[in-house]
Amino acid sequence: MSRGNSDVPNVIARPPLIVLATVIAAFALDYFFPQGHMARTASGLRYLSSGAALLCGLVLLGSAANEMRKEGTNIPTWEPSLALVSSGIYARSRNPIYLAFIILLIGFGLLVSSDWLFLLLIPFVLVIHFGVIRREEQYLLARFGTPYANYMSRVPRYLLGI
Repeated sequence: MSRGNSDVPNVIARPPLIVLATVIAAFALDYFFPQGHMARTASGLRYLSSGAALLCGLVLLGSAANEMRKEGTNIPTWEPSLALVSSGIYARSRNPIYLAFIILLIGFGLLVSSDWLFLLLIPFVLVIHFGVIRREEQYLLARFGTPYANYMSRVPRYLLGI
């Protein structure tokens, strides 16, 4: 989605739109093909887990966005990266924003009792991994060269060496 600007990653789609499309698809599937397995889970436990996941996702997202702002770089993938961010949460994960999206989708899925949202996490993760993250990595390697290659060797793509 470079829109003629070669100084941005050629991601398959804007990541927030991928999140939105996943949620809309889950609601449509829930409407036309209701499952109901999640609804049988104890609501107190489900809501507590949902709140914890949503809070964790928001804290992670806020921390990542704050770190990028501190370094003076753009957050959206459709704008050029101005600096290599490797401090804060980025010292532990190269993709904390996408991890936050996954955690938020899990929390939202628990909140609305959507079996389909959990099932759609698999294609969501695949689209984010291959259509966004891998393309961003190519862009950042071209943009920052050796410093980014060194960062890649030090910091896991996600967490815990994954």
